[in-house]
Amino acid sequence: VALTQEWYDFLIYTFLGGVITKLFFPKNNMYAQMIAFYGVFAAGFATRPLGALVFGIISDRYSRKTALMLSIIIMSIPTALVGCLPTYHQAGLAAPVLLVVMRVLQGFAVGGEFTSTMVFLVEHAPPHSRGLHGSWAFASVMVGVIVGSLVAMVFNLALSEQALMSWGWRVPFLLSIIGSGVGVYIRRHLRDPVSEEKEELHHHGGSSRRGPLRRVASGILEVVLLDFMNALGFYLIVIFLPLYMQNFAHLSRGAALSVHTANMVLYLGLIPLGGWLSDKYGRMRVILVPALLMAPAAYPLWCLFKTGNVGAAWFAQAVLVVLMATFTGALPATFVALFPAEYRCTGLSIGHNISMAAFGGTAPMMATGLLQGTRDIASPSALLTISAALTAGGALLLRRWRIW
Repeated sequence: VALTQEWYDFLIYTFLGGVITKLFFPKNNMYAQMIAFYGVFAAGFATRPLGALVFGIISDRYSRKTALMLSIIIMSIPTALVGCLPTYHQAGLAAPVLLVVMRVLQGFAVGGEFTSTMVFLVEHAPPHSRGLHGSWAFASVMVGVIVGSLVAMVFNLALSEQALMSWGWRVPFLLSIIGSGVGVYIRRHLRDPVSEEKEELHHHGGSSRRGPLRRVASGILEVVLLDFMNALGFYLIVIFLPLYMQNFAHLSRGAALSVHTANMVLYLGLIPLGGWLSDKYGRMRVILVPALLMAPAAYPLWCLFKTGNVGAAWFAQAVLVVLMATFTGALPATFVALFPAEYRCTGLSIGHNISMAAFGGTAPMMATGLLQGTRDIASPSALLTISAALTAGGALLLRRWRIW
């Protein structure tokens, strides 16, 4: 519940993108507004590696619970404040500047939150079901995505354009106060995680400090490589597509959000399946196969958005979701297995958040740049193809780690 709340806080900004772009940025042209909007979105990732380092150290040196408590408190404050910000019409350039500050604070909190949760779940899972248990970290994120998408859809359908632009857009941000209170209450009653490290999960060479630290550095690089498709795919398919379907596939705002919400429910349902499959058939296969399928399929699927048909848009996003969700479910248990227990949260947080900051947060901006430069509305698929190829390479390298 707490993780769901934090990702609702972080992503509600994107689901109200059609409103935010008009209220906070100068009215030049559609591409300029989208780049400004996604630039502020990317700013939320700038401090994620710093947050990863700070919360990772707290989690490894003190407790997982302490890190999780601090992150949700730090996240809740700027989210609520976004709902109180003046618009560009009211405050000029101060409005987008304040919005950037709020996003930076949110990014710092998210930096340590997600990876600490992954470690918590996998460490406390039975050895035969670590994939399934770990997958609930990503599933919780998707619940936050669905709630955010549903809230945005309801407000778009229930309110007139004038009401939404005047005051309605503020309410979803202010609602986060209630959810954050519930999250804090739940985490106060968590049992402190205790790493139950066994030799069957991790193999370290020697007891010297140099060995584990070298392994951590290698693990960070492997996380970044495996995370390519996750970073670019998630932020294109989950974050970029709602606004893209409105501006380029020419779907109405209500239709785009309805298609998106339905596919996010599908995404949620398939993530645990991916985790279970990785327990049954091995982590490497469940990561490798979707990546190999995504590389050639991305462009023809993205071409379906050119039709402007609601059914075609739903189908294209649904197939992309199936590939992403299955692959995603296997990641947490794989990531945790890469690091020794004493450096696990720190190493995993740094690797994952470097990937998210460099490739995830910038994915919508890169996609918008491709659209503007090529004038081909299927051009964002190139990012998926490249990232899938890199992830497939990372999956093959898992043999070196004896992770099958």
